[in-house]
Amino acid sequence: MADKLMGARRTLTLGFSFQCLGYFFIAYSALSGSYIYLYAGLGFVVIGRAIGNTAPPIILSSVYKDKDSRLDSAFTYLYMINNIGAFLAQLVAPIIYKLFGAPTAFALSGIGMAINVIGFVMMRKLTRQAGTEADHRHISSVRMAGYTLGALVAVAISSYLLKHLTITHYLMGIAAVVILVMIIRVLLKESVKTRIHMLVGLILMVQAYLFFILYNQMPTSLNFFALHNIEPSIFGIAVPAASFQAFNPFWIIVLSPVLASFYNYLDNRGKDPSMPAKFAFGMFFCAIAFGMAGVSRFFADEQGMLSSFWIGGPHLFFAIGELLISALGQSMIAKLFPRHIRGFSFGAWNMTLALASVSGAWVASFSATSETAGEVTTPLETLSHYSHYFLYMALATLVICVLCALFAPKLARMIDDEPESGKELQTAEPA
Repeated sequence: MADKLMGARRTLTLGFSFQCLGYFFIAYSALSGSYIYLYAGLGFVVIGRAIGNTAPPIILSSVYKDKDSRLDSAFTYLYMINNIGAFLAQLVAPIIYKLFGAPTAFALSGIGMAINVIGFVMMRKLTRQAGTEADHRHISSVRMAGYTLGALVAVAISSYLLKHLTITHYLMGIAAVVILVMIIRVLLKESVKTRIHMLVGLILMVQAYLFFILYNQMPTSLNFFALHNIEPSIFGIAVPAASFQAFNPFWIIVLSPVLASFYNYLDNRGKDPSMPAKFAFGMFFCAIAFGMAGVSRFFADEQGMLSSFWIGGPHLFFAIGELLISALGQSMIAKLFPRHIRGFSFGAWNMTLALASVSGAWVASFSATSETAGEVTTPLETLSHYSHYFLYMALATLVICVLCALFAPKLARMIDDEPESGKELQTAEPA
């Protein structure tokens, strides 16, 4: 839609408007107890995110030249801005829910999305030169109504599928295969250099898939670890255990300007690591995060409880890994995939993250304690269980890190080299 039909700016407005409606529907469902409004609201949020979330990176990348070295810093700052909202939501939402209930929490989310839409429309002149070719074409009211109607049909389908998750998982797998086939079809029509760049991009997307399987332990196994074994306080101030999830966006906000400046510093001196090398470093920091959580049992008190340091520390290293892979992943898409399919490529990136979330939840199921089965467990028992699980995850992540590091130089050369013949393509493709 952003590449060929509506343009990035229109898809952003439509997507955010759908998310706004979705949150209000969910708020009303919490008041009325109606599941119809709940699933309708979730459908609007899902399709709104699917439509709108590819637009900001398209708009941002469109104001830079292809392969501009400043893209890494630009996308790091974009990631920071996204996480400011995530930090405030994860910190404040549990408190609002406790004091005023779920309807108020979701209604405030809807108001926030409405402010987003109004603000973007009011400042549309600032972005009039940005976006895709479709942004600069006139679209009739009838055609726009047709696109909106199609999106509403997608909302209805999404609402139905949310009630049938097994079918949804199968369809996600089919969609992933279809997306891969479409990317390969485009790849075969491009120049030799572009083919090689797209091939490297697909390999890095596989690495990102593996990273996000590991990363998704934060809202799953790491979160349960915090609930069972972390004292619910920070510097002596009592906080809800669910608020520990705010550590991740907090570290993202703190570290983003530092890393963005560091990228520019290295680039000005010709020492900026390649994108594959940064992905390998991201895996390394992910391994440190798991390792820190794994060794925490040696620092627990007699009851098996730990200070918040042992949840804040792993979140710190996860955040560094996330900035090196997730934030730069969008920069990678902008650098390695052709401009005319950039929106589709960002959508493929989002599909990679969605598949990783499903796979990550399956991996997290191996961390389930006996309490999940209804048996009462003590903090000492859960601490031992989670500690062993996180150490196994650290070892697995380290193996993946080594493999990424071994392939990084070859992938970097494939990005930088100028192929002189079809023979070089034949050599590069199997790699």
